[in-house]
Amino acid sequence: MRTYIGNIIRLSKICVVLIFNLKSQRLFIRKTIAIDIEKARKTNDNSLDEYDFKKIRDYYGYAVPAILGESYCLLRGKKMSEKERMAITYLGSLSGLFDDFFDKSNIPESDILSLVEHPEKMSPLNSNQQLFLQFYLKALENSADINRIKNYFLKVFNAQILSKKQLLEGIDKNEIEYITFEKGGVSFLFYRTIFSEHISEVESLLFYKLGALMQLENDIFDVYKDHKAGIKTLATTEKNIEDLRKHYHLLTDELFDIAKSTCFVEKNRTKFLRFTLLTICRGFVCLDMLQENQRLTHNEFLIDNYERKDLICDMEKPKNFFRTIKYYLKYEF
Repeated sequence: MRTYIGNIIRLSKICVVLIFNLKSQRLFIRKTIAIDIEKARKTNDNSLDEYDFKKIRDYYGYAVPAILGESYCLLRGKKMSEKERMAITYLGSLSGLFDDFFDKSNIPESDILSLVEHPEKMSPLNSNQQLFLQFYLKALENSADINRIKNYFLKVFNAQILSKKQLLEGIDKNEIEYITFEKGGVSFLFYRTIFSEHISEVESLLFYKLGALMQLENDIFDVYKDHKAGIKTLATTEKNIEDLRKHYHLLTDELFDIAKSTCFVEKNRTKFLRFTLLTICRGFVCLDMLQENQRLTHNEFLIDNYERKDLICDMEKPKNFFRTIKYYLKYEF
């Protein structure tokens, strides 16, 4: 009972911190990338659409600094500087544009590679590339180690190439898992590169594992969209949601164990885990929804048998919010 009440108090503090972080980042966006977006709209040659701007403003440029960046700052015990916020905001903002090179454009892989390796030498061919290069150079300008960013960006590039296999029929489940972990793991390490501190081997493993877990959570929430697009993920190919839940739970436990083995101050490790757990628990709520569907089809998850409404987990519903809190309160720190 004491642990439960203590968790409620700590959760309240974490929610206050999260709300403050999100508000701060929203204000920062208004002074930076929101202005860039308005300028890009005026010169847009239709290679950018409103969804691109939304991803920049409301997802990557918003959540990457306010959640991932701030979680690292809790871990190291030092607030994010203005220069670091600038770098991670622009590095996050270019992520959706980079995805478009693979998902929407017909750009040769060699040209994408050149954009990653030599942005200062490249001439953009359209508005999408123009905005990508603008954001990339701004991130590099405000980062402590340009070469480290480029090295990890190459790993992100390779993970994107690898993810094309997820469109293949008959892809092995182990390979799907490897691709999932690579996509999420190297992306989180990529964002970590803007901070000047050395990345130890155990910290590298920590952020790789966190990225893998977040990618799996993303795939769980995107099960309908990915299935319709023909993308094979651990969620779209699963026949027993309980097995997927066990996998998700195991990754969470591994993350906790790795965090505790790092050299960061104990109280900072605890703050980091409390902060990230709030996001992780959303995944358990979505798994509950998928498992409810499974019970209606003779306890086998048959994705073709469900409608869109059955596979979309709306986290704005009060019941899902309270379910998230319920999962959170089960953990001991």
